[in-house]
Amino acid sequence: MTLSRRPAQKRRIVALVVLSCLSLGSLAGLVGGLVSCGPQEQPVQARPLSAAEAQRLAEMRVTNYRDERAGIGATWGEGATEVRVAGWIDWKHALAYLRVGGPGAGDQRGLLQAVPGTVATRPATAADAAAEAEAPRTGDATKPAPPVAAPPAAPPTDGWQVRPWSPTGKTATPLDTFLSLMFVMASTKADQADLLAKTEARWVGTDRIAGATVDVLLGPAVPPQPLPTATPPATKSAKPSPSRPTEAKTPTATQSPTATSSRTAPPTSLNELGGAVRYWLDSGAKLRRFEAVLPGNLSVRADVDHADRPDFDAVAYFGGNKVTPRAPSKAETTLLAKMRQRNLDRGGVKLAVSVPTVPVANLRGGGWLDWNSSIAYVAVHDVAKPTDVALLRASGSGVSYQPKSGKALDEPPLPAPYEGWVFQTWAQRADPRGGLDIDLLLGEALAMASTTKDSAKYFQEAASFLRKDEVGGVAVTVFEIAKPAEQGVIGRGQARMRYWVDKTGAVLRLEARTRTGTFAQADLVDAEVPELPAQQLVN
Repeated sequence: MTLSRRPAQKRRIVALVVLSCLSLGSLAGLVGGLVSCGPQEQPVQARPLSAAEAQRLAEMRVTNYRDERAGIGATWGEGATEVRVAGWIDWKHALAYLRVGGPGAGDQRGLLQAVPGTVATRPATAADAAAEAEAPRTGDATKPAPPVAAPPAAPPTDGWQVRPWSPTGKTATPLDTFLSLMFVMASTKADQADLLAKTEARWVGTDRIAGATVDVLLGPAVPPQPLPTATPPATKSAKPSPSRPTEAKTPTATQSPTATSSRTAPPTSLNELGGAVRYWLDSGAKLRRFEAVLPGNLSVRADVDHADRPDFDAVAYFGGNKVTPRAPSKAETTLLAKMRQRNLDRGGVKLAVSVPTVPVANLRGGGWLDWNSSIAYVAVHDVAKPTDVALLRASGSGVSYQPKSGKALDEPPLPAPYEGWVFQTWAQRADPRGGLDIDLLLGEALAMASTTKDSAKYFQEAASFLRKDEVGGVAVTVFEIAKPAEQGVIGRGQARMRYWVDKTGAVLRLEARTRTGTFAQADLVDAEVPELPAQQLVN
């Protein structure tokens, strides 16, 4: 089962991507052009880091993580190609929330949220364009003015689509590379100052930001890491028996391909460490500004405001409002124990599904679910191709499906078409990564009704309270219920399935972590359910 990665794991993935592929600006390009802000404004001579400066640079990422959040305002490009972004980065939860504007924004103009690996965008509306043009000026003359208005504190609930990010390689975009650079600027522990001191990192001058004197240090995008400890040479062993072939040796837990390579020390070149970045650090190792060179040879300058740190929420695709996982109360386990019986009493519901399946599609669709006959019948389409529709009829044995094209459908046709169906069992539809995201939602929706009351005791360990919320104006409690394969393996708040339950025990929404860590949703709305195709559809 593929579970979404925790923020710390996501940061490690970003670090590896940046380290191997980012190729930010060169050392020569970022050393020049800076002067000390002393009285004579004379050019300064770059020099190696002192021990204290290396220590401060080593503490920058963990300082960012401990601060959790900060405001970000950045600009790259010039004239008609200039792009401006403003918003916030939540380093603790690995979540960014920005407004993108400027003359060069193009189809990127609008709101953006991102987690490492995935970006959710909401194209600018006329109101957004007006807000961008009216970026507020700071009342503090010592602080830089924001390049564009910050996004609304509460993210809009509609209009979002997801896409994979492209920070590296031939498809790299300046925006996504900038996002990856922001995420990698936080860590749960300090870097190794002694290794940083041995790199091409340099002190390149001083500056003043918000009335404070800061040092400007040139350093790597990704800090150097110690090489894996090499395994001592094995003692000579007996020759293999001639009756058995010699087996190929595989690395052990203490062996690594890196350990046997020709490198005997961590890299010191900034180009081997993701590229050169210029950091403005105050005396407390707080990052106040940074500069780098993005794809297309675009120079970016970003200002970081540690005092601007609202506790913003994620959009639904990234899990929505923050959760505070805990064990369920006795009343809550009692509610969950009668959940499936309550759903059976409802008979059936109208379904509305939203499944971000990056990099393939953003699926939307609708249909019906009949719990009495255990049948779901829906039509889904990619929002980018609304006339390319897939019809799905799901039951306990599997899924019948057929493609339809030429006409957008919000619901599947009734009666169901007689021909053109292909049937697959649930196992046949799975691939090496497990079941499909849409199948997970439909299968779980079918399982949400039973004639037998569940045990409240089971939910004491399997379930977790996450938060209070609402669906269509109805108050609900959001729970997660860990599957048997997850129990004892993951912590509270990390299960794949979430259940939005009203005070009667009815499930009004199902939520599932997709393979890429986004969240898919199925809304279950009480409605009269038409007669659905009772027979397994297959030709």
